Amino acid sequence: MNLTLSSLIMQIPAAFFALVLHEMTKARCSTWLGDPTPKNSGLMSGNPLKYLEPIGYILTVVFGFGWGRPTPTSPMYYKDIKKGILITYLTPSLVNLAAGLLAALLAGTINAAGIQQNFIGFIVVMLATFAHCSVAIALFNMIPVPPLDAAKLLQAALSPNAAIKMTQNEKVLQIILMMLIMIGLISMIISPIAEQIVRAAWLF
Repeated sequence: MNLTLSSLIMQIPAAFFALVLHEMTKARCSTWLGDPTPKNSGLMSGNPLKYLEPIGYILTVVFGFGWGRPTPTSPMYYKDIKKGILITYLTPSLVNLAAGLLAALLAGTINAAGIQQNFIGFIVVMLATFAHCSVAIALFNMIPVPPLDAAKLLQAALSPNAAIKMTQNEKVLQIILMMLIMIGLISMIISPIAEQIVRAAWLF
């Protein structure tokens, strides 16, 4: 991403809404499946700030993707544990992707109308920024490193011994991921893909 003051200002609300949408969806999915853990953790109170984690939020503002506060869940409450984990940890990214596509489509439609007003232009840029951020978060969460969602999906698919080994290497994997983020390698992969997805919806 080309960081400017204006883009950073736009990223602040875009990152907030995209991250809250992701973690709120996860909390509601797990609750719907019979898990009381999100509610017991205070995540069903309606306070969106509870879904944010400072480092993950700052990374999202700067790089366009990151993570919220990991939503605590207890799969043992699911009737079908593997199916429950799939629903709980895949749905948030699908919702982010759908929201991003909808925002891009709306921004493209408004832009095509050619309304020459500063406020309308601001709305278009805000929608486009949210679209890119929301899609990028969906893509980012497909990296199988905790606390990202794909890690939970992979652990559910692995044998018990393999899942334990993955958990034991969690800190090392997180350090490697952070290094790749800071040197810009993850952004070089995710941002162009997110941009193409948003552009396709914009031009639809």
